[in-house]
Amino acid sequence: MYRKIIKRSLSNMRDSYLIYILACSFAIGIYGILLSIGDSPSVYIALHWWDSFIYDITNIMSSLFAFFAFIYMIYVGGFFVKQQRNEFLTFEKLGMQRWVIITISFFQTAIVQAVAWLIGLMLMLVFQKFMGMLLFYLMQVHFNFGMYLSWDDLWLIFQVFLISTLILSVINAIKTMRILQKKQRRTIVKTRWWLRIPAGLFGVVLLLSAQVATLYLFKDMRTISYSSRPLMEVAYIMVADIFGTYLVYYGFLPTILNVMEKMRSVSYSGINLFSFKYMKERLFQNISILWFVTELSALALALLTFCYFGYQAVHQNYNSAYPFELAANKDTVKVIGGELKKSDAKVKGSYKTDVKINLVSYYSKSSQSYIRQPMTFMSYSDYKSLPKRMRKYNPKINGHEFLKIDYNSSIMYHNDSKEHDIEVKDAPIIQTAKQGHSFPYGSSMHFGPMMIVPNKYYKNMPSEVKDTFYGWDFKKGDRLSKQQLHKLGNYRDAYYMKVDFKSSLADSTIEVMKKEPNKYEAATYTQAGFLRQGNLKKQFKQGGGFYLFIVALFSIALLVALGSVLTLRILLRDDYQSTQLRTLQKIGVEESEIKGIIRRENTLTFLIPIVFALIQSFAAIAMFDFGRHISKNIVLIYAGYIILYGIFGVISFQVSWRGVKQKFKL
Repeated sequence: MYRKIIKRSLSNMRDSYLIYILACSFAIGIYGILLSIGDSPSVYIALHWWDSFIYDITNIMSSLFAFFAFIYMIYVGGFFVKQQRNEFLTFEKLGMQRWVIITISFFQTAIVQAVAWLIGLMLMLVFQKFMGMLLFYLMQVHFNFGMYLSWDDLWLIFQVFLISTLILSVINAIKTMRILQKKQRRTIVKTRWWLRIPAGLFGVVLLLSAQVATLYLFKDMRTISYSSRPLMEVAYIMVADIFGTYLVYYGFLPTILNVMEKMRSVSYSGINLFSFKYMKERLFQNISILWFVTELSALALALLTFCYFGYQAVHQNYNSAYPFELAANKDTVKVIGGELKKSDAKVKGSYKTDVKINLVSYYSKSSQSYIRQPMTFMSYSDYKSLPKRMRKYNPKINGHEFLKIDYNSSIMYHNDSKEHDIEVKDAPIIQTAKQGHSFPYGSSMHFGPMMIVPNKYYKNMPSEVKDTFYGWDFKKGDRLSKQQLHKLGNYRDAYYMKVDFKSSLADSTIEVMKKEPNKYEAATYTQAGFLRQGNLKKQFKQGGGFYLFIVALFSIALLVALGSVLTLRILLRDDYQSTQLRTLQKIGVEESEIKGIIRRENTLTFLIPIVFALIQSFAAIAMFDFGRHISKNIVLIYAGYIILYGIFGVISFQVSWRGVKQKFKL
């Protein structure tokens, strides 16, 4: 008999359980894939220089993922117990003992979890190779990923299954026991409009103030150094966004719906007053769920977008520091050229640029002090003759403008401010110069800032030191061996410059030394002889790909979980709400109109979190350097979020309407 009761309960709520099982299975599959990838021999062979890093990271991330998935199961699993409240109370009235009802709830949860784990393991086995090849593709590794699952991983998965299932079953059994102890019907809390209206208005004020604080945050991040003010602004923005959204849901949204109910043109236009009240009450009951989903969705979007910004920034920083795989100056070019002939390197392109080094004096805005130092000068025509990637992230200049390229220019915020009054030894003063951050031949080839100047200025400017930079592009790398690199290590420093600063810049001089000084003084500068970062570039791309793989996996899993929460909340109607729909049917409301109620309920339930989450994250991104980073990739992230939730919304409506029709036939 008990087996039939459990079977009937599972059958009656099969649609809801199916959504829950699929969401849990997806999470379980991702958990197993993370475990297996970290322990896979294919990963170790293809990425042996990463040592145990990927194994350690995937273990940490899989544990973190399992923890959040477990929280999701606890939270959503309670929906089904609440849905069966009247059923459990009926069993008790019919004479069934409490411990039997609690046992039924325990085994129902255990059966659902067992099915979810079984499907999850099947998903893991089916998609393990696909996810492994996706990881290799993002890390740009040309290696075939082989399926692998160790006995240790299987034993760990089995242990997690037993422990999590036991805990979830016990939790639901305790919830069932509490339902049986509190037999009184749920009291419906009346709407306190005197509290909701001011709370809603205060929530709107909090959200607006959060956007203003975001604007000041990005401004302060660019202008304030070593200050706690940005951290305080971040804390305020988080608190204002979280509580502001909740207060808007609690007060402002119900107020709008209540006003709409009073407007006959709305409440009687295509939908009668009773159906409007039903839809309004359902939204009131889902306020906490809507707020929860909104904030976590905004968190997922922020994680995706700002992680994309971070990856883009690091990528730009790397390209600015190492634009050529191999670079040299005139002191080392012959030695490096000879070694390249010995290797199997295939040169795709070679570049040569003359530069001048002169003394300058200027006021630095970042350090708020006057600086005197050597600076490298390059002519405008030589700068334009280099590949476009060298100047891609620098401001555009014409043949009559100056460009100062410095380390302090932010790669995240394109700084359009200009440097003023740069004094150059024995040359006209540079009144204004745009600021950039992308160094030709790489920042490591320079000991300080460099200046792009008009051709005429460069030709007439005297120099303390003259040099020539060389750069090479290769097909599949420079192919230099370890022995060759060890030999070239002796040429790492080309020469040294000791500057003797006087009270006047015109009287200051530079002494060039070929040998390393025994004692470095404050005004001693080193010119790099060559720069080679081929292996680092490969590891950088692989690290970025692994980073994107993990972040995307977590964010998508979070969005799937939140979408399933909304769907389950819509599907799990209690008897009181089902009675309301039947009453509407009995008083003459047509089936198409009731279907419209269900459709509007689904639309609003999914649309409200989408709109608020997009507004919160989009407002922050739009103010992030005034929206200059809003690219097609960000649009794709947002479009994917909308499409994913749209799919959940369509599924929710179809399943919800089918469940309502079945109850009408009873």
